[in-house]
Amino acid sequence: MDGSTPPVPDVPPVSSVPNYDNKKWYRVTASALNVRATPGGAIIGTLLKDDTLPAMDDTTNPSWIQIERMDGLKGWCSRTYLVALGTPRPASIRQSLFTGVTYLRNDLKTPRLNALHILVIDVLSLNLEFLVTPSTGGTPGVICSRTTSKFLDEFKLHFAINADGFSSLDPATFPPASVCPNGGNPVRVNGFAASRGVVYSPEKTIQPEIYLSSTNRVTVETPPATVFNAFAGERMVVENGVMVKNLASLAPSPRTALGLNQSGRWLSLFVIDGYQPGYSEGVTFPELASLLISYGIYTGINLDGGSSSTMVIRGVDGAARLVNSPIDMAIPGRQRAVGNHLGAFIKK
Repeated sequence: MDGSTPPVPDVPPVSSVPNYDNKKWYRVTASALNVRATPGGAIIGTLLKDDTLPAMDDTTNPSWIQIERMDGLKGWCSRTYLVALGTPRPASIRQSLFTGVTYLRNDLKTPRLNALHILVIDVLSLNLEFLVTPSTGGTPGVICSRTTSKFLDEFKLHFAINADGFSSLDPATFPPASVCPNGGNPVRVNGFAASRGVVYSPEKTIQPEIYLSSTNRVTVETPPATVFNAFAGERMVVENGVMVKNLASLAPSPRTALGLNQSGRWLSLFVIDGYQPGYSEGVTFPELASLLISYGIYTGINLDGGSSSTMVIRGVDGAARLVNSPIDMAIPGRQRAVGNHLGAFIKK
């Protein structure tokens, strides 16, 4: 969505994942590496091969290095299984965040500066439960806006992105205080939407529809026998592994996108930051399609972008952590309250 909605007065600040540009970075060489509370102490987490992490302390102990993962996991790892990558942060990093979920970041220099964030999800993981923002009841298609971090916190999810576009509603017809007593503004999502088996926006449009079944099968334009979770994208950008023809270039902007590999096992969620010269300027639709294809995407859909583009994860402290740098009202790091979202809960 390109236009701003009425501002939500209580947009609380959310912790952002630090860049750690001034830290020395290391890569894990073992198939699995324990993270301990103290050198040789209790195990508090596990890293996987090729995870790349910054060192908080690599000088105090000759045998151990203190690392910090982007979700706030901080502890000590055996130096034997870490290889130094140097300073500053590598242009490309990966971290295994949750079972079946890997984060990738790539800092691009051509055709312009861009920060690319990706969550790669194994949909065959049995501990994964997706959620599309549920309806608040009432008028079909009308929902109360939330920031992506509020959506994650409210439903105790592990990761989330913004999803479909939306439009503002006349407050005289849809008074925020009565329609949205728990906060936010009434907005109408652009296309078809369902959450946990309840279709709350039956509107069928030319926009591509994304379906997530109760068994986590993800399909585009092909609904399951029983609709479970669903939302609409903005446009197709990749079909059958190739760029959709005649994509409008438009100006480079922040983008949110969803992609599937050919087998459908791997779901990738993309956010490219934009509107921030010197850090990340955004991409055109053809550039977005090319990026998706370079990551093995067979079916790719552009979602709501611009100031809506947001990716958040749950930190080890249980609170939302902002992964990317959204920009709303020309303020970097400020989240826009949007219509619906896609997130997931990782069951223990």
